Amino acid sequence: MLNIDPIVKVDVHIGTTTASSGVFDVGAILGSTVVSGKFDPDNRYKEYESLAAMVTDGFLTTSEEYKAAEKYFSVTPAPAKVVMVYYFANPAAMDYAAEYDTATTYNTGDYCKHTSGSVTNTYICNADSVTGAWDDTKWDEVTPGVTETPAEAMMDAIDRGAEFYAAYYIPRTGEANVGTNIAGMASAMESNNKGVVFYGYVNSVETAVGDSGLFKPLKDAGAKRAIGMFCTEEENDAAGLMGEAMGLSKANPESVFALCYKTVASATANNITQSEVAQIKAVNGNVYVQRTRDRAFIENGSAATGLRFDEILYIDRMAYGIQQAIYKIIADSSAKLPQNDSTSAMFLSAIYNVLEPYYNMGVLDTAEWRNDPIEGIIEVGDTVEHGHAEFVDTFDNQAIVDRLAHKAMPITVLLCLTGSVESIVINVDVQT
Repeated sequence: MLNIDPIVKVDVHIGTTTASSGVFDVGAILGSTVVSGKFDPDNRYKEYESLAAMVTDGFLTTSEEYKAAEKYFSVTPAPAKVVMVYYFANPAAMDYAAEYDTATTYNTGDYCKHTSGSVTNTYICNADSVTGAWDDTKWDEVTPGVTETPAEAMMDAIDRGAEFYAAYYIPRTGEANVGTNIAGMASAMESNNKGVVFYGYVNSVETAVGDSGLFKPLKDAGAKRAIGMFCTEEENDAAGLMGEAMGLSKANPESVFALCYKTVASATANNITQSEVAQIKAVNGNVYVQRTRDRAFIENGSAATGLRFDEILYIDRMAYGIQQAIYKIIADSSAKLPQNDSTSAMFLSAIYNVLEPYYNMGVLDTAEWRNDPIEGIIEVGDTVEHGHAEFVDTFDNQAIVDRLAHKAMPITVLLCLTGSVESIVINVDVQT
């Protein structure tokens, strides 16, 4: 399915870009476990509305894909569905896989070599507790040397019609370049104008916040769409965080929520000190901690650049709404849209109608403009009423080449986000 960027292009100059899909409440889990005929290179993706449906299709409850999906669904409010995306992970060990041994017990995802006649091929196991005589139905042939990154798999799934807003990928045991893969997925989402990547990291705090961890390198790389979670025991707690984000997005289509301080029932709280929490936050990692006896919650729900998830989400939603509104005018108009200021006024009105509800919701609010001035449009200190303003130049100033190309005049939209309160200081003066 092609996007409409060539017709209506929305560029957002902040920590994110526009979303090209109207789906904002579905997550994807990328895994490499083969389930023949259901989840493999020829069946790149599939949607599931429950864990039971995954089991029916052949996913074992011991598979990493199932365990990640279990945490994804085990939150409140729960997301409606998950998209499973297959990616072929080719660890170095595969190239050195041993010949099949009838005395060895193999499990899903294990590699071996098997010789039939004079031909030796590499195989990946698609079942648990495989032992004894060779059984073709429990093994899938793979081609040594063929690799793909999670980003390539994700984009291929999108090209084939998969729709999701967030993604979590399952690194194989010993898989190298996990940070590079996460950065690649975040970059692919940005180039495709779509979504965020959730990832988990298990290690010591000292390692997690250093150059050899994941948080700091992704922060330094400016990974605008990567949201990392420091995990106590299992990286797939981040799949639970993704489920919480998608569930909240589904439950609040017309109201505002922040991911910060939300409970992730499927995650394990970090037993770390306040100093360690501060260290992780300093590199824009997220932690799940217990500050009261009866409640644990996530702090702060931010991407590697520090931009909060809710801000990314609502910017994407507003940009998508603008794109769709203008596209509808162009595509549905039975009459010619003249290259004159009346058409521009129609576009401005449509954009206003998209953004004004976000003021009413509390996403935008009246504020002074504090970014750099834009010549002929706004100066520092000017007031942006209701948190949004739309500007367009007259067609009298349009370049001949743009007129001949049948272009509209470019429109500039200013947005002032309200953010969300995450802390407060209360001073109590006591007279004795």
